[in-house]
Amino acid sequence: MLKEIYDQPQILSEIIDHNTRSNLNQFKLLGSELSTERLNSFKNVLILGMGSSLHAGMVAKLWFERIARIKSESDNSSEFKDRNPIINKNTLAISISQSGETADTLSAIETAKEMGATVLNISNSANSTSNKLADYNLPINAGEERSIAATKSFTCSLLQLYMLAVEMGNARNSLGQPELKKIVDELKELPIMLDDLLKMTSQIEELAEQYYGYKNFLYLGRNLNYPIALEGALKLKEVSYIHAEGYPSGELKHGPLALIDSQMATAVIMPKDSMFVKNLNIVKEINSKGGKVISITSNQAEAVSNKDNNVIYIPDTSELISPLLTCIPLQLFSYFTATKLGRNIDKPRNLSKSVTVE
Repeated sequence: MLKEIYDQPQILSEIIDHNTRSNLNQFKLLGSELSTERLNSFKNVLILGMGSSLHAGMVAKLWFERIARIKSESDNSSEFKDRNPIINKNTLAISISQSGETADTLSAIETAKEMGATVLNISNSANSTSNKLADYNLPINAGEERSIAATKSFTCSLLQLYMLAVEMGNARNSLGQPELKKIVDELKELPIMLDDLLKMTSQIEELAEQYYGYKNFLYLGRNLNYPIALEGALKLKEVSYIHAEGYPSGELKHGPLALIDSQMATAVIMPKDSMFVKNLNIVKEINSKGGKVISITSNQAEAVSNKDNNVIYIPDTSELISPLLTCIPLQLFSYFTATKLGRNIDKPRNLSKSVTVE
């Protein structure tokens, strides 16, 4: 798992270099097989997945709406096929599965196709069943991932989905050339920012030493980083066996606040974006109830609302790509916490890499 976390800057760099051109008019997500005309023909986007793939899809839903200005939704594959969904030939259904063999996602693909949707599958295996079922395919390109807990396949899925949203935005003329140039320039800086984040490993290991004895964690985030809160909680559960839950930050006062005391640890994902002040108010609320807070933020000036907070600083970047940065400290924190507890990190109990039965 640790090796695969450290693989991420290089792998994402290769994907970015492979898909961008010096001439911005030729920005093309190679391998998606979808033409500009086809991308422009859809009226809505549906994104399907399970586990980490579901969380990537939840982020992508917001990207497609913000960047491509197209109505989008995300759904858990196992729920989708049973809810009598309303989709048709104008729907682009995007299925995400690292293995390409997730049983519920395969069933969801079949349901979407039966209802007339066009299916684009995103998988890390070129010969997977999901690739054969789908109309179009886009490789995750993460390379072999041996640890059961998804790390590099998650960030590579995010990156491919982000670039697909940008490509669709370009096709639908919802992005101007200045915006596209800014996006491409920032993407090319992303691997450097990831490298900078990984230099903070010792600090995150120290936090794990401080918190590994806690039995319960809350992970909070807003908007693009709410799914990252879910992913952070999932990673901690998977490899450390500590109970953890992810919530939208705004949900705290609607029940979870009752759980806050000195024995409850809370990670708040709060980059310097349009949601920062609201998240800072949540941190102050938790502090006032005696809770312990770990802040993941790019705002060095205002992040610490009192001396008891532990802060993980991430590079300052745009709100849009912040999820590709905020997830990395949470992966490392889960790894080091599990290490302190003596867990079998790459093969956690009761779990398998590919869930091939419902």
